[in-house]
Amino acid sequence: MALSAYDLTGRAAFVTGAASGIGRASALLLAEAGALVHCADRDETGLRRTCDL
Repeated sequence: MALSAYDLTGRAAFVTGAASGIGRASALLLAEAGALVHCADRDETGLRRTCDL
């Protein structure tokens, strides 16, 4: 699902579980919509992979 109908520029989001699954997908979609995304997860390696996307 794309968030192209939403402009989140200037907004901030905090996503937990961002290393994989729904958390990763949410973080990527929010960033695509223009939000400043802060991510957290216990899996540091997976979290770095998400940030690199």
